[in-house]
Amino acid sequence: MTDFLTDKTVKTRKPHRCWGCGRTFPAGTELTLIEAVDFGDWYSSYWCPVCERVMFINGENEGFSFGELRNNDLWEKTRADMEGDAV
Repeated sequence: MTDFLTDKTVKTRKPHRCWGCGRTFPAGTELTLIEAVDFGDWYSSYWCPVCERVMFINGENEGFSFGELRNNDLWEKTRADMEGDAV
C-alpha cells in the first residue's frame, strides 16, 4: 500500500532526472515532486510536465519503472505538443 506524502510542483535547486522519461533537467526547472511511503519504504521522485500529462491521459499514476513512459508513442506526441519538435 502506497501512502503519498507530497505531491507538489517545485522549482529545483539542482539538476534532477524525471522518473517517467529519464531526462535530466537543470537547476531552476519546475518539476513535480512526489514523496511516498510504500510498504514502509520511503521514496521520492521528480516528474516533468510531459510525463505528468501522459499519466493524466492514461488515468494512472503508479507502477511505472524509471524512464518507461518515454517508450511509447503517446509520450512523444505529448512532448512534441508541449515542447515543440526539438528533443
